[in-house]
Amino acid sequence: MVALPLFRTIYLSKERHLYVTMWYTIAALIWFPVLFVIANSHFLHSGVQQAIANWWFAHNVLGLWVTPLGLGIIYYLLPKIIGHPIASYQLSLFGFWGLALFYSQVGMHHLLGGPIPTWLGNLSVVMSVGMAIPVITVAINHHVSTYRHFHVLKESVVLRFIVFGAMSYTVSSLQGSLHSLRTFNYITHFTHWTVSHAHLGLYGFTTMVLFGGIYFALPRIVGRNFKHPQLLNLHFWVAAFGIIIYAVGLGIGGWLQGQELRNVNGSFEQSVRLTMPYLVVRSVGGMLMLLSHVLMLYNVISILRPEKAEVAK
Repeated sequence: MVALPLFRTIYLSKERHLYVTMWYTIAALIWFPVLFVIANSHFLHSGVQQAIANWWFAHNVLGLWVTPLGLGIIYYLLPKIIGHPIASYQLSLFGFWGLALFYSQVGMHHLLGGPIPTWLGNLSVVMSVGMAIPVITVAINHHVSTYRHFHVLKESVVLRFIVFGAMSYTVSSLQGSLHSLRTFNYITHFTHWTVSHAHLGLYGFTTMVLFGGIYFALPRIVGRNFKHPQLLNLHFWVAAFGIIIYAVGLGIGGWLQGQELRNVNGSFEQSVRLTMPYLVVRSVGGMLMLLSHVLMLYNVISILRPEKAEVAK
């Protein structure tokens, strides 16, 4: 229902050129229904096929639904805020088609070592490593554009959210390519490392970008500025430190957990004990993230409530 009016607007538009943000948004709105219908066609899947369908859907929801929307916002807001076009428009399209080409089959690297066809696991490894190409392409565009106008970061809280999200996208995506390799996957498989990686991608990238997008759009929609702009800055730092503590803590704990599970003289019980301090660190990061959400709720409510003078008027 969201897609229909958007597609009709595009159809009726007389503008022949579509900016890369539109490419990502249109693709996401086409890809998601396809993913959802196929993954939820239960009569097509049974046994191991269900696990394959699950990871195919779970990874593609991140890469072909959430990621295009996040990248679309970055490509729109980054040049908008710094006041200059992105470093290379050609690279942005190259990154888009690279995502479309490589991402659809990366999910099976979570099932390496399981009872899946060998060719499927190998295909996933190749596609996962190949994802480094569009990721590096997008990273060049984002980070070069920001580096040339780094001083704007001091002035714009929205840009801080956007740049943090762009950096998280780069790190988490290259991390995904790395842990698809069998030697690395053998250690991180079925550990908290995977949870750390997932949160860095979904929260560190997409959620932080959406925070910035909301803070950019709201004042323009309601026609007034935030009452307490310093709380926007506080929200950024609390959320940023929260996800960094969360991801780093669980990443280290997951690596040690995997090393213990791989140890022929180790035990599952010991692997659980090893992770306990890092689960405490995760809780600290999670509480900071929760606190940042409370700050944002207050910011949003405060700007939506009109001033007394406006009510009287």
